[in-house]
Amino acid sequence: MARRDVVDIQARLRSLSELAFPWVAVAIPGFAALNRLAVDSVWRDDLPTIRGLGLVALGGSTTLTTVAMQAASFVPLGPLPFRLAILSALALSVCAWLVFLLARRLLETNVPGSFLNTPLAAIAALSATLGPGLQGEGTVAGGATIPLAAGLLALLVYTHTEWPQPRRHLLTAIALGALLSENLVAAAVVGAAITVALLVQRDWPKTKRGLIPLGACAVVAAVLLLPALLRPFSPHATLNFGRSLFSFELASIDTLAQPTDGLTAWRVEVGTISLVAAVLGAVMGMVRSRTRWLAAPLIILVAADALFPATFGAVLTTDMLTPMRAFAIVAVAVAAAIGVQTLVTTLSDTGLPMAKAAAALVILFDITLVAVTSERAAFSVDRTSMHGATAYVDESLIKLQPNAMVLARSHALVWRLLAARVVGGCRPDVVIVPFPLIGHGTVATSVLAAEPGANMLIRDMALEGSPGEHAVSRVADRRPLYVELDPGWNASIAMHLRADGLWLLLEPQPLGRTDRRLAAEDAGKVVERVSKVASSTQPVDVATEAVLLNMARQQTVAAAMAQDRQATHDLLTRMAAVAPDDLFVRTMQQRLEHATGSNIDVTGLVR
Repeated sequence: MARRDVVDIQARLRSLSELAFPWVAVAIPGFAALNRLAVDSVWRDDLPTIRGLGLVALGGSTTLTTVAMQAASFVPLGPLPFRLAILSALALSVCAWLVFLLARRLLETNVPGSFLNTPLAAIAALSATLGPGLQGEGTVAGGATIPLAAGLLALLVYTHTEWPQPRRHLLTAIALGALLSENLVAAAVVGAAITVALLVQRDWPKTKRGLIPLGACAVVAAVLLLPALLRPFSPHATLNFGRSLFSFELASIDTLAQPTDGLTAWRVEVGTISLVAAVLGAVMGMVRSRTRWLAAPLIILVAADALFPATFGAVLTTDMLTPMRAFAIVAVAVAAAIGVQTLVTTLSDTGLPMAKAAAALVILFDITLVAVTSERAAFSVDRTSMHGATAYVDESLIKLQPNAMVLARSHALVWRLLAARVVGGCRPDVVIVPFPLIGHGTVATSVLAAEPGANMLIRDMALEGSPGEHAVSRVADRRPLYVELDPGWNASIAMHLRADGLWLLLEPQPLGRTDRRLAAEDAGKVVERVSKVASSTQPVDVATEAVLLNMARQQTVAAAMAQDRQATHDLLTRMAAVAPDDLFVRTMQQRLEHATGSNIDVTGLVR
């Protein structure tokens, strides 16, 4: 074959790769996420859903997600939770495209004109967006993919050196302002990364007109933050929490969540060898002057995530730090591409025997890592058959007695019940009271409008932070009262409690032990029914199981506070059969064995 023909074939292959790889990098992550979307609602999308639909007035700056959800709600394509989750999947494809462009820009700067730049950039985009971390965010409504896309856009615009400085700075400021309205923490991290790049490149403005982008950023952020400020004044809000809502005011039951940074997530999802390649790429990027200003922001993203790690496995509620971990995963993927490029280029330039074959094997190994991380996601984030949240609503809300009142204090249950009310219109006759937030916005006013007899309950919450026996008994006299156990309650209130399905039912008068034991037996059948739904999926619906275990703990502690050893033993035996290794089971068994008479120590068992 003539040399001219070989050159022509190589040029055609290069043109084909330049055309095909971007489409592959963009289409596959979004398509994979679409195939894993949940048709029913899942626990994690409850808070973003009720905030995005605007029917419950919540403070917080999630303007981009809110606007997108409002638009998606008009699309007649399946149930509303499914439509909202499609946004996250589409945003994940946008993220993959931005990662591809960012990685290719850095690869071209490192080794200009290399045939491998486009394939390596595509591998970086796929390895970042096909892993369990970002795939999980792309399958739930209100995931981290929208703030991730806004932050990557800001980084990509700033590194677009073909544009003049004023245009780059202005467009970057606009993108940062939009990100600021979506997630304050993510905007601060991306802003710090861009500032470091600006200092390394010495790209700061030389005149006063160069400060215009700062004003543009402030204006964009202020305009996009207006919905969060005006939302509490909406006359059509189902419930108004005001502008000062903080999630930590509600009790946490997400015991599965553990702080995990992006480096740890990458090592688990992709492997240690790829992490070593990322370290090599970061070092080489900082060593070379032409790539230093592009590599420095990646290090800032990883460092910020390592200092403030988001929770990994937060399956019940969202974590505002999750976008930071997403940025860190992207940064590691791009750095790994630089490391592989450096290794392959070095091998090819040595001229040693079999060097090119070794370089080809390195590329093939890098491609197999994409398959490995994609396989991990297939077995860990598939939500197509998860119906645990719906089964929980069926038992915990739809089957409640008419005109009941629910006193919920944990974030997972508050958002789940409100999401069922807002999205599905379930049980408008039931009064849902997030009683740790009773002093926010118009919560107390709406509760009194629905139940005037709750005035003593609201007074006790305002004065003591916990409702007293007379206050709750007065409400229970007027309507069925279902509660989550409050750590501030004493034995006198516990005497009014009995297990009822997935709740504790508070009776107006103290109960006898026989009533409590029979009720516990019936409640066990309900828990088993919902647990069967949660455990029948692959992967197992750990969110629903965590909520069921939490309610089983509360029912057991309530029986122990009422000094009913037999009911406590029965409830604990039922819980041990489901979760024998649970720390609560072991602790409660020890306290039950060492209890003196009917007094059982329950200190610290309910948060």
